[in-house]
Amino acid sequence: MLGKGSARNQLVAQIAAAAVVLACIGCGKDSYITATPGPDATVEFGDGIELIAPGDTLIHWFEDFEPITYQNRPALRLRELVGDELVAQPELYGYRLIGIDGFYANMPGKGYGDNTWEQLLIGYLDLSDFRVIFETERDPNLRKGHNVKWLIRVELLRSIDVDWGAARKLAPIAELEATTLPAGYDAEGEPAVPLTAVVSYSLPDDLTPEGFQYRVSARSGAGLPRLLTWAELETAYYLLSEDRVVLPAALGSAYALEEPWRIRLEGGGE
Repeated sequence: MLGKGSARNQLVAQIAAAAVVLACIGCGKDSYITATPGPDATVEFGDGIELIAPGDTLIHWFEDFEPITYQNRPALRLRELVGDELVAQPELYGYRLIGIDGFYANMPGKGYGDNTWEQLLIGYLDLSDFRVIFETERDPNLRKGHNVKWLIRVELLRSIDVDWGAARKLAPIAELEATTLPAGYDAEGEPAVPLTAVVSYSLPDDLTPEGFQYRVSARSGAGLPRLLTWAELETAYYLLSEDRVVLPAALGSAYALEEPWRIRLEGGGE
């Protein structure tokens, strides 16, 4: 059966040996060996992957999927392997692929961003060594570091996509500092994340956020009535309990947006 028996044991031994060698010689720019321990998964390496969403956890066993041939090796399509049964709107989540060594593309020191639902369409899991392979030539936002080795876990994180034209990066809401909505909002006192924190998380340091305008949209195609300046964006919040963006109540109901998906930067930026 795929991933079981002596072949898997040999691969685990090779991973351990590689960790020792790389720990001695130091890690390169896209090294897969980390200084932190890997995840304490509930599935044995080589048998399947653990899928963790905010409200549920599943295990997908490799033997339950039909392999294809990719680059002359047995593989599984990543979108099919991850599936969409854990969340109602998979497009609203980032997908954090984690190796048995603890490496993931968006980890501190890398910061390449979690994968989008769309990117999973052009990703594969090589069943010979359990390495993720993306067709990086089809998406300029994909980096070598997204090709995670020794996949063991995928975490689904509610995220907002920040797009500044030249590139884009997901901002995972749970990793941003929340505050409480001030007076003047319908949900005053409720926990919320400022949209400026969402943008600041994703935007490169060489871009000046005050120079842009911001188009906030939902996956449905709906959006706020107009572009926001940075000063106006400072009054916009993601309401954690209701999955929506809110602005001061005095602006009216048109300035609330259910299931926000993307913040697109337009103009300026110098």
